[in-house]
Amino acid sequence: MRTFNCVAASLALVAAFLSVGAQSQSAAPPPLPQGNNGIASAYPLDAGISSNPNVLFADGFENYTTPTQLTGSGNYSNYYAQQDFAIDTSTFFAGAKSLRMRMPASGSEISNGLVRNISPKRDSMFMRVYTRFQPNYAGINSAHNGLRITGNYQGPGVIPNGTDFFLVNIENARFLGEAEPGYTHAYVYQPEQQDLYGESWYTDGHVTNGSFSFGQYFVPRPNVNPTRGVWICYEMFVQMNTPGVRDGRVAVWQDGVLIGDWQNIRFRDVTTVKIDQIELDNGGQGSTQQNDKWYDNLVIASSYIGPMVSSSNTAPSAPTNLKVIP
Repeated sequence: MRTFNCVAASLALVAAFLSVGAQSQSAAPPPLPQGNNGIASAYPLDAGISSNPNVLFADGFENYTTPTQLTGSGNYSNYYAQQDFAIDTSTFFAGAKSLRMRMPASGSEISNGLVRNISPKRDSMFMRVYTRFQPNYAGINSAHNGLRITGNYQGPGVIPNGTDFFLVNIENARFLGEAEPGYTHAYVYQPEQQDLYGESWYTDGHVTNGSFSFGQYFVPRPNVNPTRGVWICYEMFVQMNTPGVRDGRVAVWQDGVLIGDWQNIRFRDVTTVKIDQIELDNGGQGSTQQNDKWYDNLVIASSYIGPMVSSSNTAPSAPTNLKVIP
């Protein structure tokens, strides 16, 4: 125990020393692509997209008949709350199947998640998936119900020290009194958080459970509350910072439109903290009713993916339900 305490104290001192010299952005970060200008534009209906050298993994959930095959195939390392999973042949975006996660009515916390480990570990990554909320999706307290990218995640209630882990979720929950299912935001664990249980970063710059400066080049964007009962293309991007420099970045797109771009982030003080896992979720701290969410056409890549296209593709439309918090 004494040795562990000494090591932990030493790591904390190293992290504190390194973070003091972390430099803010000295120039505007490069613009991010939007619309049908990514990998998917060359692969109508995602056919053959896994052959692209920048694609790390792609899955339309077409090759499974039971949830146990998700891990049995080797495509995923784990899925939890397994009784709440189904391969759905009645609701899908493309092909003939999708993955359904069910959040049952419960007064306690339910964690539904499908996990894939990333090897080798990476400093940046894009993750795109189509998702659909059931039409009356509602009543989940502190929902974790979207896309997740992590590195050596330690579990809730731990503040990262710059040498151990990070977490970024893109999710929807009603923390600001908005309508269901809640504004799309980033739920983040990073070394400068002020709450044990992380912070929620909104696309307009609002932060819950603390405060954070996204730098002089941050562009506030209207908060987006997605429409339930329709398929939505979400893509997220996480870029780890260079140790000593605040060049970390998180972004999210809805249907090919950039709706959030958080910058000036210090995720780490050492290069060993990297992306090593992704996850799809539909859980939360209790639900007043059964809430289903579907996922389809997952792609993970080293560059922007963009929405699925057809041979007669049209440009993406701007998201609806935009609102700026006063």
